[in-house]
Amino acid sequence: MESKKRLSKGTLFAYGCGDFASNLCWTFIGSYLSVFYTDVVGMAPAAASAIMLIAKIWDGVNDPMFGAIAERTNTKKGRFRPYIFYGSPFLALFAVLAFTTLGTGKTAIVWAAFTYIACGMLYTVVNLSYGSLSTVMTTNPEDIAQLTSWRMMGTNISSVFINAVSAPLLLRFSDGSATYTAAGYTKVAIIYSICALPLFYFVYAKCKETIIPAANATRVPVSKSIKSVLSNKPLMLIFAIQFLAMTAFFGRMGVIVYYLIYNVQRFDLISLFMSLPSLCTVIGIIVTKNYIIRVGKKKMCAIGYIGAGCSLIAIYIVGRTIGYTNIPVLLILHALYGFFCFSFPIPMAMIPEAINYQEEKMGIRADGTSYATVSLSTKFGSAIGVSGALLIMGATGYIANTEQSASALAGINLTVNLVFGILFLLCLLPLRLYPLNEEKNAAIRAKLDERAKKTINQ
Repeated sequence: MESKKRLSKGTLFAYGCGDFASNLCWTFIGSYLSVFYTDVVGMAPAAASAIMLIAKIWDGVNDPMFGAIAERTNTKKGRFRPYIFYGSPFLALFAVLAFTTLGTGKTAIVWAAFTYIACGMLYTVVNLSYGSLSTVMTTNPEDIAQLTSWRMMGTNISSVFINAVSAPLLLRFSDGSATYTAAGYTKVAIIYSICALPLFYFVYAKCKETIIPAANATRVPVSKSIKSVLSNKPLMLIFAIQFLAMTAFFGRMGVIVYYLIYNVQRFDLISLFMSLPSLCTVIGIIVTKNYIIRVGKKKMCAIGYIGAGCSLIAIYIVGRTIGYTNIPVLLILHALYGFFCFSFPIPMAMIPEAINYQEEKMGIRADGTSYATVSLSTKFGSAIGVSGALLIMGATGYIANTEQSASALAGINLTVNLVFGILFLLCLLPLRLYPLNEEKNAAIRAKLDERAKKTINQ
């Protein structure tokens, strides 16, 4: 049984620091690794795309496998916290190695594939364990919503920080070069990794596991856990929602730098354009987080996805009709896009609901496997978003480090804005089918609590 005590502000703050730490490693990779591969290592867009797709195919095996391992772990420190403690230093190391080069040609590609895949596996170990903590820290729906909101504030504050300082730092450490150098990328990655480690250990120290599964839960066969997850309709719909939303969000994050360099052509505004949406997301989360329970998760998600999608489509139209020189309009639309991304924490708050639904239905609480499944949708989405964008850009004529043709510029605008805007609107389809609401969730939780009391009394 879990403690009935509400989570303190200190615990919520500590939990938010976890995604700040994760994104010091991962957001820098998501925002800059593709351009590092094409413009520094010298890979063709197709080669960079292939590395990212192969890595995510492997994640399709690795993530559920690790989720099953984690939820069967049984230590005095809990099931998930030990992986944060021991995995964080290795994640920090490989976040640096991902921005190093080794040899040229095929050797450089093999090294890039090795470091990226290893970094992705270590990110799974740390971030999946961190994310799974929200399912075992409390059963209070308001606290669960607060945890995901604080998590997304950590995500977006780190994005504001990274996007604001990365470009100046890259130039500073590129030894006076007009373009970013390999040494510049490596030094910035080292700084972020050093900052991330103490934050991971802060999470480990402050965030405790209070929900203990039934005594036989860790002895459930892996095949049965996987079957229970795949038959969990609400969880599969969350997977679909997150897959579409994260394909749009992380896909755009991974290629927007091309849009700013080649279309807008304002190096002095790269930091502003990349940090403004994240800052506005934090504002959006703060403004709306107390309405998630009152209004309902589905309605708040729908508002966010419609707003984000329409904002990106408007950015595309402005570029296609007016051009890329109207900076105030572009900044306003980027700010609106960021604000409507307040919806991003909400599907994560639905995961504990789906876990409770399946536990009540089948008697199996597959925290790790369930969270790994949704986490996998994020990884698939980010990989497909970036790799698909690179393929479209390559097909429309993009050539690294040259003045782009009109066709290439149109392809970048199409990919970065219109395609991802449409994907946000498509999130409404699986969201419409999601069957749970606040009343059903409360009834399920009451049944589980009553069942637990009977088990204790026996």
